[in-house]
Amino acid sequence: MKGKIFKDCEDPNPLIRALAVRTMGCIRVDKITEYLCEPLRKCMKDEDPYVRKTAAVCVAKLHDINASLVEDQGFVELLNDLLSDSNPM
Repeated sequence: MKGKIFKDCEDPNPLIRALAVRTMGCIRVDKITEYLCEPLRKCMKDEDPYVRKTAAVCVAKLHDINASLVEDQGFVELLNDLLSDSNPM
């Protein structure tokens, strides 16, 4: 299942990518969170604003599980970058 979610994060369809990110946000297991960082980081820089927004929500959920991981992986800075995103979505 983990591999499928990661593959879906790179799907050409932005709705599939966003759904994959949303699914990652529903995985509330601390041992899995480290594996989510790289695909989540890519989705936070996605060309599609809906994927970026969904990734930002996922970061908030990840923060609930493991706040230090979010800070150590630089997600706070990525969220700050999204605040100045040209698309207000």
